[in-house]
Amino acid sequence: MLSPLFIMGTQRSGTTLLTRILSAHPEVFIQNELDLPKVFEDSSSTEAVIKGIEKQVYIENGSELANLVKAAPIWGLKDPQLTEYIDVLRNFLPASKFIIIVRDGRGVTNSYMENKWGLGTNAYYGAQRWKREVEQQLEFMSEMPENFLFIRYEDIVTNFKPTLEQVCQFLECSLAPEMLEYDKQASYYNVQRENVHTFKKPDKTLSEKWKFKLSQFEIDVVENVAGDLLEKLGYKKIGQPVKLSKLQLFYFKWHQKIIGEIQIQYRWRQAMWRARKQQKERKERWDRQ
Repeated sequence: MLSPLFIMGTQRSGTTLLTRILSAHPEVFIQNELDLPKVFEDSSSTEAVIKGIEKQVYIENGSELANLVKAAPIWGLKDPQLTEYIDVLRNFLPASKFIIIVRDGRGVTNSYMENKWGLGTNAYYGAQRWKREVEQQLEFMSEMPENFLFIRYEDIVTNFKPTLEQVCQFLECSLAPEMLEYDKQASYYNVQRENVHTFKKPDKTLSEKWKFKLSQFEIDVVENVAGDLLEKLGYKKIGQPVKLSKLQLFYFKWHQKIIGEIQIQYRWRQAMWRARKQQKERKERWDRQ
């Protein structure tokens, strides 16, 4: 097998949408998220990491990775949490390719707040998280830019086909017609509230949803925290400069700590229930084989 492709981005940046589109290509297999702590449990070499991927892919799919990629010369892993493992991923340079997808930080922050994952319970901490992770990704990309493709979520939903052509050129494959009809292709992961839009055609309105969901103050806060990076990435600021008081910063801090912990615990319980359900389904599938 060739070295894997890695798809990176912050949570809520469009990584799942891109994976859904690429997975429609008959010559591409992208694994949609794995238990990364177990994947990277032994990170002493690229071979050890590949073995970790193979093991977790088998657990997820009930099939050997070699069988899944037999007809797909291009294979890879998508996971927003890959940013946490950049030190390990450096070992895959220059053999592997990386796609980094970024989305307007105001849109990501709004999505954090709406989805209640504990990632960013308010505009201040949502913007901080987005800025920190994107800066880490950009720094990683600067080490060997020829191995990276940097795209924006907004370009996928507003300039669909040309953006996919750019992706395919980077991957050295042709643009498959199935990619343009990805929403009609079978998916190996289930529809959930968080990914429902990846089962539909690109919706331009989603890229500007934050303009109507965030308050003017929240927009001002995000731009205060991450305005320079927004502009660097081609996003125009629309807010006003704001100086946050110590009381406001205190509120943001404890709102994140308390509400964030509640949301994380709730999501953890949901994840445990879902994992047990998936384990049962996998066992039933294996028993039938």
